[in-house]
Amino acid sequence: MRFFILLLAVTITVNFSSAQTASASDPTDPSYVRLVMFDGTSRMGEMLESTESEIVLETIELGVVRVPKYLVKGMATLAAQEYEQLVKAFEGRELALNPQSSRYFFAPSGIQLQQGEGYFQSNIALNSVSFGVTENITIGGLLSVFGAGGSVKIGKQLGSNTYASFGGIGFMDYYGEFDRPIGLVFANMTWGTEDRNITVNVGTGTKFERGIGQVHAYTTDSTEYSWNPGQYYYSYIVTEYDQQWVRPLLVNISGMNRISENRWFITENYFVRNAQYTTRITGASLAYSYLPSDNNFNPQSDGFAILSMGIRNLSTRNGWLWDYGMVGVLGGDFGFAAPWVSATLAF
Repeated sequence: MRFFILLLAVTITVNFSSAQTASASDPTDPSYVRLVMFDGTSRMGEMLESTESEIVLETIELGVVRVPKYLVKGMATLAAQEYEQLVKAFEGRELALNPQSSRYFFAPSGIQLQQGEGYFQSNIALNSVSFGVTENITIGGLLSVFGAGGSVKIGKQLGSNTYASFGGIGFMDYYGEFDRPIGLVFANMTWGTEDRNITVNVGTGTKFERGIGQVHAYTTDSTEYSWNPGQYYYSYIVTEYDQQWVRPLLVNISGMNRISENRWFITENYFVRNAQYTTRITGASLAYSYLPSDNNFNPQSDGFAILSMGIRNLSTRNGWLWDYGMVGVLGGDFGFAAPWVSATLAF
């Protein structure tokens, strides 16, 4: 009798343990994961299948999604409770965020790169790289066939949908066309989300010499031609004059709107006024063979506009962002249009 009781107890214990093991490893239990892509986006859902070439997910927003493994940077397993909490947290929002919300075609937004994030952008004539040193400071470099330079942007999120930043860009040409480096400083405000926003930038650039304006004081000298007695040529030494300057002032209005999972509409527009002014120069000694004077100088500002719009497309095959657009330049008596194409890779 004792033998049968002992045998029954052992049987119940083994069956109970087996049931627990089977329950813990039940292959029918869902497995939840979150995938982080090389392009900065993410996918979250129930993993249905994982092969050598792809991962198949059942997502809340998009249903069944097949993700090539060469696009996946990392994968994290989620407990069922953690997955439910994340689903509630992201309810009403897209899980895939814009990997390039910190800029438009070229103009910056108030949104910053996160610490350790960066990107490389190229449109052949101009290549640039930017990197988030901290969540508030972004630095960059520029390289083109004409010259090279650098940039810095400092910004902060002011509210749930409000961002602000300021910074500058410096550039120096290879060929000595500019007698010194040129630069642009700016400040901006951005309203909206990473996928739908509008930004207003204001800025000013390096002043340029436009020439000599009105001459206020000068001396003259004459020399007789040795080969033509009685004929003289004159020289003028200008000692006081108005130096003419031009300084660009600009307002930039840019916007972005997500129109599909991997595509954004972008518009970027500049309104530039060339502020013209003069400064009085005294104690000069400029020699001329004629008396210079620009009586047509108008201290009123003139300007032009640069208007653009296009599409940003995220390639799901390799993670590159492609920007396609048209740019139009409109002045008082001129105008032309040109295409814009650039490629960007986030890192």
